[in-house]
Amino acid sequence: MDQQDKHEDLRKVEGKAEELVSLTLEVCEKRLTDSRNLSPEHVALSSAAMSVRQSVKTFLAVTGIPGMAGSEAE
Repeated sequence: MDQQDKHEDLRKVEGKAEELVSLTLEVCEKRLTDSRNLSPEHVALSSAAMSVRQSVKTFLAVTGIPGMAGSEAE
């Protein structure tokens, strides 16, 4: 497997990771907006989702995938 194939595989993993994070945030937002009383579990869920998002972004930055720096807008 050459270097280009490895980068392509990492891009696929990045896409799946972004999809997972996006879906996780959607679930959290839906649960938070559907709930009138925020339980400690709801607060923890939203915090965990944001932590996962940051962790994925950090992982992608550390892997140094060419052309991926700054690919996601805040």
